[in-house]
Amino acid sequence: MEKEKSRWPWNQTWLLTLGILACFFCQVRHEPAERLVLRRQIVELAKNLAGIPYRLGGVDIDGFDCSGLVFYVCDCFGIQVPRSAREQARLTGRGRSTQAAPGDILVFKLKRFWHSAIYVGNGRFIHAPSSGGWVRLENLNEYWLSRLRKVIDVGPYVR
Repeated sequence: MEKEKSRWPWNQTWLLTLGILACFFCQVRHEPAERLVLRRQIVELAKNLAGIPYRLGGVDIDGFDCSGLVFYVCDCFGIQVPRSAREQARLTGRGRSTQAAPGDILVFKLKRFWHSAIYVGNGRFIHAPSSGGWVRLENLNEYWLSRLRKVIDVGPYVR
């Protein structure tokens, strides 16, 4: 009896190598589960702070300024970021909002000062906007997009 030839041109070693490479590249494209959980926790904490009043220099639940909110939320998860929005703007980051992931820090350049916030996903962010205001969710609309200078992934700053 003659041995039947395989319809596939590859041998088993080639298929095994291809399978290993596919698994490797799939893992590179996705964030580890721990980082995804951390991002969700950052977003949930930030959302739970909505309604707290704006307070210049505030870094606790009695009141926040923009960078104080970012500093507080990050600190709760062991993420070291500078206290001021100007210093947060110096962190390594990306420049396009299309690359923002929930939990990332957004840094804006307004007329005479820097402003920071936390991206929550779906084109929205949370921030402490101004005196007399409160921590609130905002749409990343044309006004904010035109002033966005940096998107900072908080992952590398985890202690």
